[in-house]
Amino acid sequence: MRIKLFGLAVLMAVAIAGCDTASQDAEPVASPDGYPTATFAPTTKTCNEGDTIYFKVTTDKPIDRAITFTFKQKGGTANSEDYTAFPAVLQPYTKSVDLMIITWQDFDFTATETIQGEIGVYSIADRYLLNPLTVNPTPVTVTMNNYVGDLTVDFYWGKDITIADKTYSTTNNVDFDIWYADAEGFDPADVWLTYIDHIAATGNHPESVSFEGIPNGTYYLIANLWSNAFAGSGVNTTIPITCVFNRQGTAIIEYEITQADADALNSEQPGYDDDESDVNFILCKVKVENGKYTIYDTNDVSFGPYKKGTTGKTPRVVLNK
Repeated sequence: MRIKLFGLAVLMAVAIAGCDTASQDAEPVASPDGYPTATFAPTTKTCNEGDTIYFKVTTDKPIDRAITFTFKQKGGTANSEDYTAFPAVLQPYTKSVDLMIITWQDFDFTATETIQGEIGVYSIADRYLLNPLTVNPTPVTVTMNNYVGDLTVDFYWGKDITIADKTYSTTNNVDFDIWYADAEGFDPADVWLTYIDHIAATGNHPESVSFEGIPNGTYYLIANLWSNAFAGSGVNTTIPITCVFNRQGTAIIEYEITQADADALNSEQPGYDDDESDVNFILCKVKVENGKYTIYDTNDVSFGPYKKGTTGKTPRVVLNK
């Protein structure tokens, strides 16, 4: 009798185990029905360099877990220096989030650049939170139009001068103010005749000028000596000024015009703040015409007109140096 009872108990245990196994096998490991389907819009974007753009990620239902969507570049003419993409975290119990890409303004003057990429969920843990119907990852395309800035000019006159075994820099001992004059009717013997305005008089080195807002016309850029701590020192050397031209997004990249020594400031010359001397130096001439710039050196040799380019970069040009 004891043997029969033991055998019956074993059979019942096997039967129960068999029923549990059948019940577990009948249910899927993870049913997709309760998980959200994600969509991305738009899948193509066109912007200007410097713009911030957004791709909206939307799910058809919220869940109680966060999901991270990221952007990966797969091709195109742009590179990682042209933009920054930020992950988008869909928070629990929400149904949408924006993935942000900041594009950067650069000095490359390629007319347009493209980014071929994809937005997706790449974490293994997060991927299992999405419905398999989600196209993960989804291809996206960004086209960036070239940014073209205004012409800028930086004025440098840095030089080391030694007096009695001590070396001093002109950058903090000489001060020029930059002003401009209309070229029409300009008289080198009376440079103030067509004076328009001071456009850089900060006391800094270098002084910097932007042509933003300057209307069509042709203008002389002129340096007025405000002060010179070397005046009367007996050093008797020259302090030339270099104009460095840039226009972001065009062929104007660090174009230089440097004064010849014969045209430059002599270190013995005082400035206006020293003894009211009125000392001026014609540095260059610039023609502005409907967004195009032509640059002339003091010999009236022209360079340009420069406008939006199509490809490549232009090496530095050094003039009168």
